[in-house]
Amino acid sequence: MNKRVFESIFGEKKPRISHPRLLIFQELSTSESPLSPQELYRCLIKKKRKIGLTSIYRCLDLFESLGLVFKIVNGSSVKYKFCEMENHHHHVICKVCGKVVEIDFCNISDWSEKVMESTGYQVTDHQFNFYGYCKDCKPL
Repeated sequence: MNKRVFESIFGEKKPRISHPRLLIFQELSTSESPLSPQELYRCLIKKKRKIGLTSIYRCLDLFESLGLVFKIVNGSSVKYKFCEMENHHHHVICKVCGKVVEIDFCNISDWSEKVMESTGYQVTDHQFNFYGYCKDCKPL
């Protein structure tokens, strides 16, 4: 991912484009699989990129809040994956290999209505992930 693409995506969101943010964005956007903050740190150190683990955590939090990445929590394991789709979407995550597929349909308006009716909340957004087994990991 080149710097212009990063700037065009990031420019719309208005946070400052720093060198560590660019490095993290490049690493996540080229990674085939989700990465933990520690895995991301090790990848960058191997490439002789000077960055602190604290900066990585802060940057991942920022990217998640902007919708550029999403967090996968599996027990005590936390990994992050770059979102290919810019519009509202959901994810299907393999419980064995961690492969992620993005799906771009969302028809849960009935659920939102029920949540609002039963809780009194005004629902403004939601996150919804599916977990299961990809065709390579599916038990016979």
